[in-house]
Amino acid sequence: MRAALQELAAALGARDPEPEGLVAFAELVALWNRRLNLVGSDSPRDLAEVLFADALILAQVLPEAARFVDVGAGAGAPAIPLALLRPDLRATLVEPRRKRVAFQRNALGTLGLTGRASVLERRLEGPPIPGAPFDVAMSRATFEPAEWLERARGLAPRVIVLAVEELPAADGYALADERSYRLPWRGRPRRLGLFEAVSNVE
Repeated sequence: MRAALQELAAALGARDPEPEGLVAFAELVALWNRRLNLVGSDSPRDLAEVLFADALILAQVLPEAARFVDVGAGAGAPAIPLALLRPDLRATLVEPRRKRVAFQRNALGTLGLTGRASVLERRLEGPPIPGAPFDVAMSRATFEPAEWLERARGLAPRVIVLAVEELPAADGYALADERSYRLPWRGRPRRLGLFEAVSNVE
């Protein structure tokens, strides 16, 4: 996994990360994957792409000391790797599936992240998420990009959109940062957009 992680960082033009925590997280995913089917494949390269590619890019984009929420956190990526890459960040993971919540909480405890990361077992719909508004809201593969921008209103003034093709346009948002990259082994394109809410008041 260490070699795959270094290859991935080099392919994405990211700084070579400290591997210990990230490798430990990948090992936890591989262990739990046997019972929960957290990810589709647990080969080192597949795990590196699924767990770390977006986090390596996000680590370059999120503002300093940001509080972020990851809605539909699934296997804990990119939120947990991002928290490992950026010790200044604080994370809230939102996930409705109890077994995945159990995995995420186990991972946070094992990796020593419980002081600045927490998991909520719930859906986005319903009462306001404790801690909102956050500094940044993100969601990966849970909603279509345009739908996510609409659903994220009120969660945070900055919203991360992860897309395969074009980034959406939405009333009330301005695109503050955009990154395009490609998963090196699967060859899949990715686009990451940081949208900021804008006021319509003159």
